[in-house]
Amino acid sequence: MKLSLSVAASVCLVTALQATEVLEAISITGVKESLQKAGKLKDTIEKTEVIDKKQMDQKQATSLVEAIEDSAGVDVTTNCSMCGIKRVMLNGMKGEHTTVLSDGIPFHSTVSSYYGMDALGVSDVDSIEIARGSGASLTSPEAIGGTINIVSRSAKENRSEFDFAVGEQGYKLGSFVAEGVSDDKKTGVVLSGNYSNYDQVDNDHNGVNEAPKLENKLFSIKVSRELTEKDMVDVRVSHSESDVFGGPMVSKSLAYAQWGATGSAEPSFEGGDVNNRYNGDPMGTLESINTTRDEVLAKWLHRGDELTLETTLAYANAKQTSMYEGTDYDNEDETYFADFKVSQLLNESHLLTYGLDIKAEDMDGTSTKFTPSPGSNGEDDFRYRSYGLYLQDTWMMSEKAELNLALRGSKITTDFTGQLLKKNEIDKLIVVPRLHFRYNHNDHFVSRLSAGQGYRSPLTFFESEHGIIGDEGFGMAVDEIERSNNLTYALSYESNKMSATGSFSYTDVKNLAYIGEDASGRPTLFSYHERTAVMNADLMASYQLTPAFNITTGIEYYRYDEDYKALLFIAPVETQARIALDYEHNGWDGYIQTTWTASRDLAPYGYSDRYNDEALSSPKSTKAPAFAVVDAKISKEITKNFTFYVGVKNLFDYVQTDKESPLLYDDAGEYDVGHIWGPLRGRMTYAGIQAKF
Repeated sequence: MKLSLSVAASVCLVTALQATEVLEAISITGVKESLQKAGKLKDTIEKTEVIDKKQMDQKQATSLVEAIEDSAGVDVTTNCSMCGIKRVMLNGMKGEHTTVLSDGIPFHSTVSSYYGMDALGVSDVDSIEIARGSGASLTSPEAIGGTINIVSRSAKENRSEFDFAVGEQGYKLGSFVAEGVSDDKKTGVVLSGNYSNYDQVDNDHNGVNEAPKLENKLFSIKVSRELTEKDMVDVRVSHSESDVFGGPMVSKSLAYAQWGATGSAEPSFEGGDVNNRYNGDPMGTLESINTTRDEVLAKWLHRGDELTLETTLAYANAKQTSMYEGTDYDNEDETYFADFKVSQLLNESHLLTYGLDIKAEDMDGTSTKFTPSPGSNGEDDFRYRSYGLYLQDTWMMSEKAELNLALRGSKITTDFTGQLLKKNEIDKLIVVPRLHFRYNHNDHFVSRLSAGQGYRSPLTFFESEHGIIGDEGFGMAVDEIERSNNLTYALSYESNKMSATGSFSYTDVKNLAYIGEDASGRPTLFSYHERTAVMNADLMASYQLTPAFNITTGIEYYRYDEDYKALLFIAPVETQARIALDYEHNGWDGYIQTTWTASRDLAPYGYSDRYNDEALSSPKSTKAPAFAVVDAKISKEITKNFTFYVGVKNLFDYVQTDKESPLLYDDAGEYDVGHIWGPLRGRMTYAGIQAKF
């Protein structure tokens, strides 16, 4: 059945409001409506989870990772107890396979995907969209696990919001957002700022932390302007800073002052056991990392009756200054991105999107300790270039069925400039397809089927480690890009009181990058040429018990190939379930959530041959017990302008250190900090106030 031109355009435009392909339109009053009539395409066929502002508030989320960590298919892992590095895994894939988009633009860098994730505040965020699976985004095929799209707030009226909170563990939060709209409704401005802090935590009182001090700052300004009836521009500028201090439970200045006081920077504990008091040089465990990121994003949109032109330019600069246990390591990463896109209504049933994009990323790392001999290699610098062409057809097959077919071709080069190998060690021309299909069975049930390929060029040793280097530096033995295949099916149900979605996903990857050792024992990034795979299934449901009470439940399961497990740096979640109850009535808002994580066998993830002591007489457990974490928050609207709230994270104070320390000695007697399987921060109560004017 053919749809009329107006119906086809309307369907495409309604779906365009829900997915992650294109920047969110300029949404100042009077402008959003005109954009909705312009035929702008976003891919709405794929399954996309959306986290709104209310959900962020209920979680007391101060950063991106806190906002998404309890979402379906998302596993936020802590890979280091000293520095608190966070990796975001989607569909069970590694953290470097997750692409963070800023208003639909994939220009977050290798550096910012590590410590910078904590610095991504959510004060100016309107919503967060999570699309899982290879090829989830037309302009971001590197997202083998999927994409996380941060949709920034746009000015709708003259208003301001403030949020202040304090709590245990040195918790502090301060944020503001101010919106302004011109009298003619053609210009909108959003100013925002965010500050958050957590202090170090030493639950087992051995003198070194299990969770570091985290201090994060963010400031942004977004300006939107309608130039003519057909043209508009959108510019956003932001600056973020993340400061991490972990290791000894003394101040940074004191740790530096005592550098070398014991005669050795090697970590040591009483009796040689990590469960006992630390008695070594403070520098032996100190990890101090400061990361700053500046970004500029500009978009011009020209809309016609049947044709929309969109040009996006973006630039980001990320810098890291760090000290790892006496070894300094700095880097600077610059990313440039440009996208030129056309969306065109061909006829009553087809909407065509085509364009080209360019991405360039350069990173340079330095260390005064790193002194390779002449003619050797070992630095982790790189130059990455990607030139892409894409074509996508959205076909409204009938009133019930919609098909999206896309094809992308890219020219990719990666030059490991810190390695004395050939120029452009990776030089590939690649073509990848993608398919999305949606079928509305009836008013309640909808099926979504997605199949696609993804690819990614491994870039640095840094992305699989976190900056620690030795006198010999790094080795790079990567010779192929990572290639992935993904198949996802989801069935959704929705009625007046209930919504539910069950989904299944399969992803396999060839040429997965991993860290090993070369013939001389130097840490080296290799390509694993066999295919590895992850399967995951999840079921999420929400039911409105009464007008005031809503209950949400969910369960997810992951099955990892044994080879894939051995290549991971940390043991991820295998089975997890959650239940949440939300109450909202008469100015009160109460929320409580319980998240249960099933027990795991840690041995396949490389947790064997680990010990508590240098003598290797006290082995670490390779069985992670099941555990549950409860979070709760209650808020009350005191007046029209003020809301007071109190809450608690990890109500029953469950921490891994009740069972064992995250510190370890390996079978060679080397000290490390990654024996992690459970929460490292205990109970934290907090209280705060929100103001809106």
